[in-house]
Amino acid sequence: MKKRKLLLLIAIVLAMSLKSIAQGKKIQITRFGISNSLIATMNPVTDNNGEAGAVIRFWYSGSDYIIQPNLGVLKMETEPGETRLWVPRGTTRVTVRHNEDQPLRSYTIPMRIESKTDYYAEISLTEGRVVNHENHVYIGAGYNIMSLSGPSLTVGANLQHHQIELGAVYGLNKSDDLYFYDANDNLKEGYNYNAIRASLTYGYEISVSDFFFITPMAGVSYLAYIGNEASSSSKSTNYKYANSLSATGGLRLAIGFGEQFRLCITPEYHVAVYKDKNCKLFSSNDDNMKNWNNGFNLNVGLLVYF
Repeated sequence: MKKRKLLLLIAIVLAMSLKSIAQGKKIQITRFGISNSLIATMNPVTDNNGEAGAVIRFWYSGSDYIIQPNLGVLKMETEPGETRLWVPRGTTRVTVRHNEDQPLRSYTIPMRIESKTDYYAEISLTEGRVVNHENHVYIGAGYNIMSLSGPSLTVGANLQHHQIELGAVYGLNKSDDLYFYDANDNLKEGYNYNAIRASLTYGYEISVSDFFFITPMAGVSYLAYIGNEASSSSKSTNYKYANSLSATGGLRLAIGFGEQFRLCITPEYHVAVYKDKNCKLFSSNDDNMKNWNNGFNLNVGLLVYF
């Protein structure tokens, strides 16, 4: 019990201590419209199909902004306070980044982009706390089903899409009763088991859109077996310990709600790379225990970002 409280305290302190990562300024495009300039007409740039592109003029104060359209840049020019992008007709989204500020990811252009037309976009910064999904910490809770079923907890950190995550699952499904006999075949003791899984994973987050994210993940997990007295055996607290180590791979699918919440579904597969003697014995006699460290899992949960 003391160890569990200590681990929970460490997770809370980690989240609070790294919370400053998510502080900063938020980039916004406050105005977008058609410009009276004739840059796209006077200086046309064509795409791969020979069609002339449009020009979007991004106006801002300061420097170090990076503008990225979703279909590729035909040409870019930068001068103090302005970046000009020649983009293909039909471009629908742009991403605005700054070296120190919260990025504006996949801004949806509010009008159709036509050939040989100039547009303007005014960029401003909003002071205050924002959730920076480029650099953030998060905690989560969920439920595991399939091979190991039970509640789960998660704490993680993300730096420029690179994600490190600690996780734990308390398994509620139990093995069949297993009985142990002495040398004279007399019943000595009997137990059934459930398990606790702890995991460390690395992932790379891919932003498909403003609200949909895919994260391939890989890592290792440690499984500890917990013995419970079998109903028909004599009482004993000296159950046989067992543990295993598995390699794990998965794919997290997440839908964002606002800036702080994501609903996640994570299918994953575990392959045992190490089993101690008791784990091998139990796995050979009980299919449930075998599948806990070799099999599919599906986790459904909610992540909260700071």
